[in-house]
Amino acid sequence: MNSKKIIVNTSCYLTLVILIIVSFSSIVNAQVIQDSVATQPRRQSGGFFTGGNATVSWISSPPEINCGVAKVSFPAGVRTIWHSHAGGQIIVVVSGIAWYQEKGKAKQIIPQGGAVVCPPNVMHWHGASADAPMVHTVATPNLNKGGATSGDPVTEQEYR
Repeated sequence: MNSKKIIVNTSCYLTLVILIIVSFSSIVNAQVIQDSVATQPRRQSGGFFTGGNATVSWISSPPEINCGVAKVSFPAGVRTIWHSHAGGQIIVVVSGIAWYQEKGKAKQIIPQGGAVVCPPNVMHWHGASADAPMVHTVATPNLNKGGATSGDPVTEQEYR
């Protein structure tokens, strides 16, 4: 493994740790050092989500970090479409229970505090369970390899 790859991965993990601290700051009354790090939450409808709208707050980071990070709030029953990421994706469940599935594999249940690492270029979806909302933080490393590739909406049969 070359040193550049280690630096990129370390930077991505550090960005994810910062996001998790910001996510929990309202719970533990921690002081946020830089309030402008997160964008204003925006409801995202259609296109990337199935079953309703999710609220997304992106965390800005300099280009040299090469990692996208966001906090996403899903109402019950809302999930992403099938998609993949050229550089892979790390998902950390902040609250609730997430459902996650890679194409051709069984659906996984990810509890609060749990995490999943999706390998590069693997079609997958993730979202809230049918009965309860869920919030997760995602880190998408290696952005220089390309962005997300969108697939089809997740059908009710696939979701259940």
